[in-house]
Amino acid sequence: SAGSEAFRTLRTTLAFSPHETERLVVSSSEPGDGKTTVIANLAVSFAQVGKKVLLIDADLRRPGLSKLLALKGENGLAETLTAEREVAQLADQFLYETDVDGLDVIPCGLRRANPAELLAGSRFSDLLAWAEANYDQILIDSPPVLVATDAQIIGRQVDGAVLVVDSEKNHRRLVVRGVESFSSLDINLIGIVANRVRSDTSADY
Repeated sequence: SAGSEAFRTLRTTLAFSPHETERLVVSSSEPGDGKTTVIANLAVSFAQVGKKVLLIDADLRRPGLSKLLALKGENGLAETLTAEREVAQLADQFLYETDVDGLDVIPCGLRRANPAELLAGSRFSDLLAWAEANYDQILIDSPPVLVATDAQIIGRQVDGAVLVVDSEKNHRRLVVRGVESFSSLDINLIGIVANRVRSDTSADY
């Protein structure tokens, strides 16, 4: 389908990027732009070419990815970041396999009152180090960049960020603000994914 081909194109673009793209945070300007759907399908696309992929739901405010994968309410990231045991032990414990070979998920876990502080702590850095040692591709879902600082906090710890834009509803000024929120902190914005772009069904390609 055209949708599947779009994610293959995105996967290829990231694979041949001049920048490191093994650890990426995916965000959007506003809620409802489709970032969770994009990151889930991108993860499947990477797994289909033999990559070992880890999806982390770091949206501790509105965990759409955990809900999408029917893992809402399961222990996961929040428990890993607040427990006293070693991160590697907890990561294995809260890891969920999917129906796609090579694709694993760490859900968000139960909500906490201080998500930004948890993501800025050393335990999240330890989790990323563990993931990098065990997976080829790490994709992290975060809240919209104009709603919370979580995406910038994660962006400072990974290779770069991808911004999902809803071409039908996002105003240009909000997209620009989203881009600037990353660039102002020297976070590498790998690129923008234009979501819900209307295609010309009469064209051959």
